[in-house]
Amino acid sequence: MRNKYIAFIVAHALYVNWNLPQSCKQNECPTYTVVEAGNGYEIRKYDSPVWISTPPIQNKSFVGATTNGFIRLFSYARGKNNQNKQIKLTAPVTSEVSFNGGKPSIVVSFFVPLANQNNPALANGLSVKRWKSKFVAVKQFGGFVTDSNVGRYVASLKASLGATKRSFTFGKSFIIAQYDPPFKLTDRVNEVWFLSQ
Repeated sequence: MRNKYIAFIVAHALYVNWNLPQSCKQNECPTYTVVEAGNGYEIRKYDSPVWISTPPIQNKSFVGATTNGFIRLFSYARGKNNQNKQIKLTAPVTSEVSFNGGKPSIVVSFFVPLANQNNPALANGLSVKRWKSKFVAVKQFGGFVTDSNVGRYVASLKASLGATKRSFTFGKSFIIAQYDPPFKLTDRVNEVWFLSQ
């Protein structure tokens, strides 16, 4: 009983030290429930979010691919869509990296606000992705995402997940979630995500 109590206190302490991104206090973010908190990771259950996504971008530079995808999604949100409708900015912008024959392919996505999810605006070259409720392993980190630090944070989350019994996709793909605009220089919040298999 004492060990369970200590485990609960440790997990709770790890959970409360995580930062709710400031952008989620100003912009809409997908909702989730934390189901497990461990040393260096959190397991969340996301509540069926809807995303608008670019086609796969072939680029050796993670930052270059994400920038290209974000510019297209920003135009979409500013009204370059089939409804000529401006859509409120949300967070995070995600970049899903998968590997096909060793070459990275990156899909950049924008969270669709709840008010637009039943009938999201469409646009040439973009697609709507509807997640079913799913578990996501998460590691949070600060600063700017760079081509040189992405791999380090992915490896760190992978190493942390030895303590969980859940199975994730880290061998096939990963997602980098960025919550802040590029002009924000301090207190930035980013996350590595692995999706449940």
